[in-house]
Amino acid sequence: MADNYVLVHGSWHGGWCWAGVIAELEMLGQRAFAVDLPGHGASGFDRSKVTLPIYVDSVTRFIEDNDLHDVVLAGHSMGGLVIAGVMLKIPRHLKRVIYVSGMVPRDGERPIESLPPIPGAEEAIAAAASRPDRSVPIEPIARQFRDYFMQDASRDLQDFVIAALSPQPLAPMAEPVSMKGLDTSTVPQSYLICDDDIAPNGQPGNWNPTFVKRLRNPTTQTIKSGHEVMFTQPIKCARALHDLARS
Repeated sequence: MADNYVLVHGSWHGGWCWAGVIAELEMLGQRAFAVDLPGHGASGFDRSKVTLPIYVDSVTRFIEDNDLHDVVLAGHSMGGLVIAGVMLKIPRHLKRVIYVSGMVPRDGERPIESLPPIPGAEEAIAAAASRPDRSVPIEPIARQFRDYFMQDASRDLQDFVIAALSPQPLAPMAEPVSMKGLDTSTVPQSYLICDDDIAPNGQPGNWNPTFVKRLRNPTTQTIKSGHEVMFTQPIKCARALHDLARS
């Protein structure tokens, strides 16, 4: 019987980023859905009003409104914050959560403080606070995105992705998160490790083991890839998700 995969994107992205992964999951006989978080993709939500709870509520509603059960919920990068929140709200709907080089939050932590700063990020964040949409555009850190997030991609693929990215609302990363009960959840958890992930500052080790060790007895798989694995290794990413769902 097919599982229901719900895929949650990270900062600056939209559901569109999972197209290659979805195609492969469907080839494997699974059902797969990608959501646009509020303020991203085609959602049309006012970015200045976005918070992490609003992200979490949107994914929760998607699962409930579509009456999805035995859900394999995967979140990339910042999407790890979202899937953790969803896991706490509707554990009965979930078969497993999978962090795809994702952030694993601590209760009360400001997510932005759990990673080393991106060069130029402080200026971009300060500017975001005064923008009408209170969001961080990708343009001020486009070079770092090429060098540290997509260093294993061709220039053409980098150009395509950067052109499609949209400003990232500031609040979900800058406000303390409420994750009470995350460490005692009984929902099985996994981590997909990207072996060559050097985001956000060009140094290894920011995602693994920093976030992996915050999970309780996770199953793991490793792919030789940089941070943007859904673009550079979509087939391997899908097959790893498929294998982890059965671990």
